Amino acid sequence: MLEDFYKSYCESLYETLQKINSSQMKILIQKIDDAYQNYKQVFVLGNGGSAACASHWVCDFGKGINTEKGKRMKIFSLSDNASILTALGNDISYDDVFCYQLKNLAVQKDLVIFLSVSGNSKNLLKAADYCNGIGCDTVSIIGNYHGELGKRTKLNITLQSQNYGIVEDIHLIINHILSQYMKQRNLQLDEILNRKDGKEANVCC
Repeated sequence: MLEDFYKSYCESLYETLQKINSSQMKILIQKIDDAYQNYKQVFVLGNGGSAACASHWVCDFGKGINTEKGKRMKIFSLSDNASILTALGNDISYDDVFCYQLKNLAVQKDLVIFLSVSGNSKNLLKAADYCNGIGCDTVSIIGNYHGELGKRTKLNITLQSQNYGIVEDIHLIINHILSQYMKQRNLQLDEILNRKDGKEANVCC
């Protein structure tokens, strides 16, 4: 039984990955790199398992892409502070837990990435509307539930699955692909800069 389920799950995961539009991935990495190069903030938002994925994105882009000479990305997950999250949920509304924090932190041209299975979480929808209103760039990566979030972000990547596990798996796979791609790029840039520094040192001596 487990072997059959394992095989079926892996086949569904692979099939869903194959259906991702590669041109959308190119747009996504360009948006992330634009924020990185211009020292803009990047916020990653999600609920439940997607909140865990958001934290993972922050780890891999906040540390994993770093090299000796490279820039640093200003990237944050807004579900990591239990105190502010529960205070807002208890005192105001759970629908406001992200929007309220963004009002404190986000500015024009920041990048906000929304991770969701359903694409219909009210706190994400409210945050997307706020971010669009102040001129942030917005991206959603959601499951195939025809979620409203896909209509409210400037880039939407809809994963062709309604299995929450597969959608969240791919949230992390996209993170790993893009962050490791940026790390490789940054290492290559470091190598070029090291060669340049070596030539200048030779000229001086």
